[in-house]
Amino acid sequence: MKRDIQLGIDTAGAHLALALTTREGEILARGAPRVDRQHAALIVPHLEALLEEGQVDGLRIGRVTVGIGPGSYTGLRVGIAAAQGLASAWRCELNGGCSLATLAWGSLPEGATGVAVMDARRGNVYAATFERREGTLHVLEEAAKRPREDVQAAWPDAHWIEDAPPDATWLTSHATPSTPVTPRYW
Repeated sequence: MKRDIQLGIDTAGAHLALALTTREGEILARGAPRVDRQHAALIVPHLEALLEEGQVDGLRIGRVTVGIGPGSYTGLRVGIAAAQGLASAWRCELNGGCSLATLAWGSLPEGATGVAVMDARRGNVYAATFERREGTLHVLEEAAKRPREDVQAAWPDAHWIEDAPPDATWLTSHATPSTPVTPRYW
């Protein structure tokens, strides 16, 4: 059986972002419903629905890439555990990718600079700055936990991307294959 499909999973925030693409980047199915803290209860039914929508048998999946943060500790654990289980069952490649990049990919227009942020509590955010050009994201500032006001002051003219639906197609088509699957929650 041909293993030409890639699965992206991101559970770092309030959304459950899933995507199926071909190795060439064709989107077969994707979604990012807001599930708040219900990732554990909803990931399996949403994965089943995604596979059905994309008309894909799990054994065709050659790579699973999961968002490794930064983000919610519990959400990251759910997504990473699911990705590890699926990759083991399907005997396919497993990689990690930046969850803030999925936010930027879902909201940042071509040619724009944006700061993807997730609330880190007590006036802090997890933030990374990206520029979207030539069909990819270029990292201008790596992900880190910082005071919200410092990030806003450093990037006053950038798009502010917060609480937006992430796009897991970033994980399937742009994440670095050598990124280990270890959570980053600072």
